[in-house]
Amino acid sequence: MRLLILISLLFTIATAIVINGGGRGYSGGRFGSSSSSEERGRGGRGGRRGPGRGRGGCDNGWLRFQRPNGVIWCIYIASPGVRDGRLSQQQAQTACAGMGATLTGFQNNNERMTVANEAYRKMTSMGVQVAGLWLGATNLPGCRSPSCGPYNTFQWTDGQTTGIEGLKWGVNEPDNNNWPGPSACIQQFIISPNYVAGPNDYAAWKTHFVNGDLDKYQCTAPAYPLTRFYACGKVGGRR
Repeated sequence: MRLLILISLLFTIATAIVINGGGRGYSGGRFGSSSSSEERGRGGRGGRRGPGRGRGGCDNGWLRFQRPNGVIWCIYIASPGVRDGRLSQQQAQTACAGMGATLTGFQNNNERMTVANEAYRKMTSMGVQVAGLWLGATNLPGCRSPSCGPYNTFQWTDGQTTGIEGLKWGVNEPDNNNWPGPSACIQQFIISPNYVAGPNDYAAWKTHFVNGDLDKYQCTAPAYPLTRFYACGKVGGRR
């Protein structure tokens, strides 16, 4: 009798192991992996990364932002080494497209200043005190010249950025200038607090812009400041 009870108990345990998939836990009405959320974030189920993908769903070297709508937005700040102004906004857009991205807008002040501070770090490593950074924006119809005020002159063009929280203009911007080209663009000023105008600069930049301020400007080249950057944005992968 004891032998029959033992055999019956062993059979019950073996059956339970088979039903539960060899040790996998049961979750939410289906059988699932027992891996932790941290493991999934490293590339396991629910968080697989592509080649070169960094933590959080953005490629290595890209800044990661969690947007209010839940989208992970990745921004790359390019410093192409152009110091003669010969990089138009369209050329910057083409370069972003080559990386599967587009010129970015700023969803909020955090994005704007994080980009500005990282661009400032890159700029100072080049021994430069001022640079212009191309963004993805164009004027609204009828607002190229004169402008339609700080919040109604431009629209973001990256297909993801919305609202006006990322707009902080320099003094008297957006201006009413009739800049060359079929549309007007936005550049971000990257500028040292100790800025002193060089032979190809303007002294007024010091009183009109602090690092991160936006400037309504022509989309064409040559562009001032002569040192040119651009910021590309794209949707990141899921964690």
